[in-house]
Amino acid sequence: MRKIRRLLFFLSVAFVFTSVFYIIGVVFHSFFDAHAGLHIITEIDDYGEIHTIPLKNFNPDDFLRAFKEEGGQNYGYNANKSLHIPWNRTIPERRPQSCRHLRKPSKSLPSASIIITLQNEAPSVVLRMVMSILRCSSPSLIKEIILIDSSEDETDVYHRSLSAIPNVYFHTQPGVKGLVAGLLLGVAKSSGEVLVLMTAPGEVTAGWLEPLLERIHRRPNLIVSPVVDFIHFETFESESTNTNQKAVFDWSLSVKWQQLTAAESNKPILSPLIEGKIIAIERKHFLKLGQIDPDLENIATASLELSLKSWLCGGTVEIIPCSHVGIIRKKKRAVTQNSKSLSVVRDLRRVAEVWLDGYKRYFYASRPSARMTSHGSVAERRKLRKQLKCRPFKWYLDHVLPQLRPPSDEDFVYGRIRQGSGMCMDIARGHVPVMASLSECSEEKSSQEWTWKKKGMIKNNGMCLTADVKETHGYVLMQYCNGASSQLWFRQNNMIVHEPSKQCIDSHKADIGLVLSDCDGFIQSQQWTLPKEDTR
Repeated sequence: MRKIRRLLFFLSVAFVFTSVFYIIGVVFHSFFDAHAGLHIITEIDDYGEIHTIPLKNFNPDDFLRAFKEEGGQNYGYNANKSLHIPWNRTIPERRPQSCRHLRKPSKSLPSASIIITLQNEAPSVVLRMVMSILRCSSPSLIKEIILIDSSEDETDVYHRSLSAIPNVYFHTQPGVKGLVAGLLLGVAKSSGEVLVLMTAPGEVTAGWLEPLLERIHRRPNLIVSPVVDFIHFETFESESTNTNQKAVFDWSLSVKWQQLTAAESNKPILSPLIEGKIIAIERKHFLKLGQIDPDLENIATASLELSLKSWLCGGTVEIIPCSHVGIIRKKKRAVTQNSKSLSVVRDLRRVAEVWLDGYKRYFYASRPSARMTSHGSVAERRKLRKQLKCRPFKWYLDHVLPQLRPPSDEDFVYGRIRQGSGMCMDIARGHVPVMASLSECSEEKSSQEWTWKKKGMIKNNGMCLTADVKETHGYVLMQYCNGASSQLWFRQNNMIVHEPSKQCIDSHKADIGLVLSDCDGFIQSQQWTLPKEDTR
């Protein structure tokens, strides 16, 4: 019996020594395999498995040595500090404790295409971003890493050299078209089952990818996001973020964060939207939703549009607390702030016009300048919404963001005032005062959108329907709202009656404009179809 125990003891010792020497040997070869001529990274993942990632003939240290320190380039962070931070550093663990001992997914997870858009980024930052993805992700899950660069400076030469790494691809974007266009280009070049869209520089952490892929594998109609921790733009130190919160927005469509009360720290968080620095979505679902509006320029607005589409068109949006990614919080540059704000307002108007239905009037009340901002045609996006048979925005308010309540109840109805088949009350072009007119209905014309207040005023773009038998000679004009009795109207069956004169709006002189006539319920030119009163 003693001999058997002694034998088992020696076998155990031999196994331990063999394992130790194996790991030491793997680590020894992790930087350079002289015989094969390949640089290699070796990492042990959350589940105790060792991953070896060949870099072919790419040497991270040589890459950094080729890039000199800069004093004048404004990246929005301290590029010189970044240059002296190891490319293989590990940022602190930020996941909840309960996430660190999760079982390895039992089923095979879908492959991921990591699409990174670059716009004026320091090579050292991009290198650390790519290397962190390779080091902190199972190689079997990474289909490819695609870098899209729209920079107009020489740094793209350095970024291009990263494509020497297997499964890392670099593409330049002709002209500066913005990060949204870069994402769409990356999607077109990709082939993974899941798209991981990254639009801000940073570093991923251990176990970041599996929770995202596992959630999408279970529910393909999801859009998911990791918890975003921040990396300081000056010191590059990691700053933790409160895991227990979700993203919401107000009527100006500005994103805010709402603290949750009692939630399990490792459970997915249903969120009205995702902020957008990094999101994951199944490719088929992304394509079904019409991708991202290609005419949007700003990532935050693109994320809002994608989130609304997901909720309203059969999906959901979640933040995954067991996945953390560190993103550099860039220092804001005042030079570009003004031009960017105009672009943001334009983008937000596109989203409001397509997805908010009649509630968009509250957006315009919060951002009056948006009415004066050209936003281009949204006909194709509205057509897409109809094809997808999406829910109305009222459903979103009732079920997803009930705290976003209309600011007042002064409106009687809102929308288009129609007559006959395909004709709508409109505003003739010209200087104030202008004629109220009748023209073919078009969803592209905001001049056909009317708000009828309970007090009796019928408004459009800050002006009110006005009429006076003497002063306007019976014609219905648009004038600035002043609360006068000449701007008060009430409804009688399908007729719109002028309060002071008790006459009705008539379109029998539509080639000139709308006029007041004695009310007659049998005259078709006085019959108007008002919007439904439940658009709130």
